[in-house]
Amino acid sequence: MAKITLIIKLMRIYLPEWLAGWVTPNRERYRGAKIGAKAVAVGRLANYIRGTGPMPTVAESRVQMAKMAGMLDRKGPALARVEDIEVAGGSGPIRARLFSDHTGGPARPAMVYFHGGGFVQGDLDTHHDLCAKLAKWWGGVVIAIDYRLAPEHPYPAGVDDSVAAYLDVVRRAAELGVDPAFIGVGGDSAGGCFAAVVAQQMRNAGGPVPRFQVLIYPVTDGHINSTSVNDLKDAYILPKARMVWYRDMYAGEFRDFDDAKFSPLLADDFTGLPDSYIVTGGFDPLVDDGAGYAQKLQDAGVPVKYRHFAGQVHAFVNLTKVVPDGTLALREIATWLRGLS
Repeated sequence: MAKITLIIKLMRIYLPEWLAGWVTPNRERYRGAKIGAKAVAVGRLANYIRGTGPMPTVAESRVQMAKMAGMLDRKGPALARVEDIEVAGGSGPIRARLFSDHTGGPARPAMVYFHGGGFVQGDLDTHHDLCAKLAKWWGGVVIAIDYRLAPEHPYPAGVDDSVAAYLDVVRRAAELGVDPAFIGVGGDSAGGCFAAVVAQQMRNAGGPVPRFQVLIYPVTDGHINSTSVNDLKDAYILPKARMVWYRDMYAGEFRDFDDAKFSPLLADDFTGLPDSYIVTGGFDPLVDDGAGYAQKLQDAGVPVKYRHFAGQVHAFVNLTKVVPDGTLALREIATWLRGLS
């Protein structure tokens, strides 16, 4: 019976959007939008993979994320250069991966990318295809950072790694073949939080401020208590109970969730931050985190491109084998990045 259920779910996922909608009736609505048919199908598959029992162990959650990425994300394009390297972390060297479709020529713009995964899961492999797509479609260099994960390394280990890695890339720009004047940051979910914090920390320190920041459904408020979080507490992919579980493992003994290094949305000053591109999904509990951050940047006079996908769930840019909006979002980010140069 379990295998039959899984086959049915997979059939719904790989159907065309219009037919997936026909076999997925009574889809949820929120704030005037209806959840996408493919989004709800993949959300139900995620629930099936995770099961209905108690919260998994950390090891189990990491396996679940890797399984979903392997099953549901379309493979990235071939590139001229994909190289595993080391960069500085907060307490010593950490792994990173460089993606580029060029092996020589002039220095290229670069993005230091921080993967998502709730601060406790995800790695260079779960986000390999996403980074390869951005590098290919943009034409710049993407350097993905394998920051330390909680709970083995609670706050501030991951964010300190992110700051240190960004600074190391800037210092080694000539060696890495990147333009030191055009290095930005990016990330999804927890990685979006780190990207936002790196930009704020660099602004506070007087530089080097990233040229841009790309924040894909970022976590920006560690309180995990926004209107959308509470309205969508039973959301696909990222229900509130799982968000709190992630947050608490990341925080460890730290409890000052008003600190901007933990909750960048709560910073006092948003001036002087870089050109920003922010993506949200309408059925993602983090929609208010991203929309609120975009609004604060706009209010401070920062150039912001805010792109909202009304029918999408959390993690949809990693579900591109199933959800066409994921590919669209990455292609639009690449187009925006080319326009900055």
